[in-house]
Amino acid sequence: MKIGQISIKYKYFILSLTIAILLFGTYSKMTLKSQMSPDTNSPSVTVLAQYPGASAQDVINDVIEPIENVFGSLDGIKNIKSIGQDNVAIIKLDFNYGINVDQAAIDVQNSLSRIKSELPANLPEAKVLKFSTSDKPVATISLSSDSVDLREIRQIAEEKIAFDLQLIDGVASVSYFGGNETQVEIQLDRSRMNAHGITINQINSSLLMNNIKAPGGKITDDGKEVLVRIEDEFKNLEDIKNLGIKTIDGNKVYLSDLGEVYFNTGDKESAYVYNGSDGIALMITKKSDANTIDVIDNLKENITDLEKKYPFINFEIAQDDSIFTNQMINNMTISVLTALLFTMLIIVLFIKNINQSLVISASMPLVFMSTLGLMKLSGMKLDMVTLSALILSIGFVVDGAIVVVENIMTHYNKSKNIIQAAIDGTNEIAMPSIAGATTTLIVLIPLLFIKGFVGEMFRPLAMTVIFAITSSIVIALIVIPLFTVMFHKFSFKKIEKAIGYISEPFNKMMDKILEIYIILLKKSLSNKLKMLLIIVVLMGLSGSFIASNGIEMLPKFDGGTTFLSIELEPGTKVEETLTVVDDIESFLELEKNIESYDVQVGYEKNSAMIGDFGIMGTNQALFTINLLPRTDRKETIWSFQERLRFELKKIPDIERFVVKEKGGTATSSSTAPLDIRISGDDEEVIYKLASNFEEEVKKIQGTTNIYKSVNMDNDQILIKTNEEELRRLGLSTAEVSKQIYIALEGINSTTINTVDANNIDVKLIFKEQYRNDMDALKDINITSPIGAIVPLREIAEFESGKRSNMITKENLENTIDIYGYIDSRAYSHVTSDIQKLIDKYPVPTDYSIKLSGESSDMGESMKDMLFLLILAIIFVYLILVPQFKSFIHPITIMASIPLVIIGIAPALGLTNKYVSMPVLLGFILLAGTVVNNAILVIDQTILAKKTGLSTNEALISAITVRYRPIMMTALSDVVGMLPLAMQLALGSERFSPLAVTIIGGILSATFLTLIVIPVLFAGFEEIKEKFVE
Repeated sequence: MKIGQISIKYKYFILSLTIAILLFGTYSKMTLKSQMSPDTNSPSVTVLAQYPGASAQDVINDVIEPIENVFGSLDGIKNIKSIGQDNVAIIKLDFNYGINVDQAAIDVQNSLSRIKSELPANLPEAKVLKFSTSDKPVATISLSSDSVDLREIRQIAEEKIAFDLQLIDGVASVSYFGGNETQVEIQLDRSRMNAHGITINQINSSLLMNNIKAPGGKITDDGKEVLVRIEDEFKNLEDIKNLGIKTIDGNKVYLSDLGEVYFNTGDKESAYVYNGSDGIALMITKKSDANTIDVIDNLKENITDLEKKYPFINFEIAQDDSIFTNQMINNMTISVLTALLFTMLIIVLFIKNINQSLVISASMPLVFMSTLGLMKLSGMKLDMVTLSALILSIGFVVDGAIVVVENIMTHYNKSKNIIQAAIDGTNEIAMPSIAGATTTLIVLIPLLFIKGFVGEMFRPLAMTVIFAITSSIVIALIVIPLFTVMFHKFSFKKIEKAIGYISEPFNKMMDKILEIYIILLKKSLSNKLKMLLIIVVLMGLSGSFIASNGIEMLPKFDGGTTFLSIELEPGTKVEETLTVVDDIESFLELEKNIESYDVQVGYEKNSAMIGDFGIMGTNQALFTINLLPRTDRKETIWSFQERLRFELKKIPDIERFVVKEKGGTATSSSTAPLDIRISGDDEEVIYKLASNFEEEVKKIQGTTNIYKSVNMDNDQILIKTNEEELRRLGLSTAEVSKQIYIALEGINSTTINTVDANNIDVKLIFKEQYRNDMDALKDINITSPIGAIVPLREIAEFESGKRSNMITKENLENTIDIYGYIDSRAYSHVTSDIQKLIDKYPVPTDYSIKLSGESSDMGESMKDMLFLLILAIIFVYLILVPQFKSFIHPITIMASIPLVIIGIAPALGLTNKYVSMPVLLGFILLAGTVVNNAILVIDQTILAKKTGLSTNEALISAITVRYRPIMMTALSDVVGMLPLAMQLALGSERFSPLAVTIIGGILSATFLTLIVIPVLFAGFEEIKEKFVE
């Protein structure tokens, strides 16, 4: 049984299958998971280790270097980036694509366990996190109250609300920001302690020994085992105040006699502001495999319950990633429908017959429902990549239905009944249709197997287009014949008459164009060399324009969210930073295009989030500013950012700032589009190199927001101990360091549980007068193991200076990065100028300056795309050889591929697009599609020659016969991609160059194929005839 008979013989099965496709497709659309874009980051694991009291250099020496050495042997490790900052170590491990992140995290944890003995004894256990420190929360909840203070809200948030939210499916972590924690603070009077011969370590030990809850074993009572527990805990402040401390003469004094004991919020280290009001932030980070929209929908349901549970707390979702994702998906869906309507209009204009137009149009929703079903079965997601692929597919998927319907009607017009015409017409066109689709599919298949960023970004697009084209061929050959028979009996004469007022002038215009084509073709066949020379010149000019136009990895898109990071003078307190925040808020409040904003000031302990200037400090603030959707405002996000930068320059207290949009880099793991890395051994040398080079980069046209990753402007007092004195007292430098830290920063000694709250820290710290200046530092008493007490000034010397509070390393090398952004210039032009600067810049031996980050990623990705393009051309040729049983005809056909350059160049120029990965993907897709028109022309020419026509006559006959179907498929392809090219949907900016490239390429290749391919065919035929003679 031939394929044409299946549709007619099994019509009830086909109708049932059609209904099943529609139902399953609808279900798939409703249940497919959604996200903004695919996760293109390589698998990463982050290690976070707190090292209280340690400087950045101590963190590097004592923590990071031992850990780095053991991580270097991990399987699949690609890159190790380390940040040593005061009190904390962060090590980010990037693994090769394809590595299982869960197994990688286990391997990392095992490696840490093996070297535990090599790490400082007082180092808390490091955390192993299966997400990148650059990952942003998908939602931020603002908590505030008109009746309860922030301290109490913070307490409730930590102990109760966060626990409820952590249980939501897909939530990876819940972190807090703002509103200081409640603690018991014991402000010690050093003079009273000295009078009694009591040290802070002694008080700490007494607190620990008298606040115990521990197992005491078990006893047997009446034949039963009974557990014994010891519970002697502090229940309130009075218990702590009345703690007896042994003096040097053997007596006891109460702790309250040595200082003040009270509840306090401690030093303010963080603050959170939402739309101008103080609050507490709960930041929700999702698991890597979780769906953003599902997580936030579940989050909103939980918030509704929490609002009932805590009516005195105002819950507001300050940041919500699902809003843009939903808007983008809705916009893209509308663009798909718009593209369908445009395509249907072209079909109606060409065909004029409503029956046939309806049959062809009916194939499109069927194809898309089938595609969505296959995406569901494959575990794919709806995002800007797959939705862009659906829009791109519209023109491609209708081609098969057009060819089948036209061929069926050709047989019907030969006086066959409609059923026989459907069978014969489908059988005749089946293999050419499959062959035509194969040339498009074959260029996409390598994308399914390529590794790295290109594979992660474009694999979903390739799979979607493959599903769509495959579905279109199956539906065209199995369903369309039945639909043609079924719709044939309906009459739409009145509608066709009304449409005729538009279609008749349109078709007359197309006929006139055909006449012009025939004239041009005849002249071209008489002047082959001149015509080919003109084409070669046009290709050369177009290629030259494309090469000089500039390159970028991925186009920017206006997602409506701007991040602003500011940094003030080191040492600035949160309260002072908030004053500058108020100045910036005054500007934001006047902006009509701002929907909402929030601000994080300072830092939170145990945070692994890295900002633009490292882990945030009290002198830093991060604004997240949400503008109205792009479709609801006239101003672009980049115009707003320029005005914001102008205002920020007016504020003198701001030492550095960075303004950037969400999605401003090709990958979320990139800190900035520009990344220039300076490497070497000596930190001071690389810092000087970075500072000088930074100023040179700022002079390059198109650069903006240039800044170093590290600044060495933090005040430092360097203490150098007297080794001889330390030996005499039996002290080590480490012990002295620990005692200094406790004296200046205090120590969280223990915790207490009260009626109102659990696990409240009890902090020991000297009163401020004992830790606020150099004399206080020198007067710190150091206790030796034998109980001798000596002031620090007697065993050490003091030196003031500057230092960095952060040290960065990349693959074991000390590094400083210069980051930056690009404005109004091609990325490749800017990096080319930077590379020229690097090449001539004097660098000491064993030091280096190189472009890193997105620049190196772009180089690798572009090589991958060019490799795929070459592979696509080879595959197309190999498919055409057996189809035409010739090695020459495929070359003639493939000459249509370079013709696309002539259309792409003006298309990119007119739309102001740079060459990017989507543009190169457009080249690849065109290599598989534009040859189809040439196939039709050459195939028809060979058939015509068999009837006895000369080569030139056969070519003119072939163009006349194939002109309308070629034009119809080309124009349907073009109008189907217009919504994407016109950037009608939110987020479509990223892939609009792909549509622009295909539109330009299809138009030039279609119009020139009808001239160039016949000229080449005739030329090869002449050469062949002379060779035979």
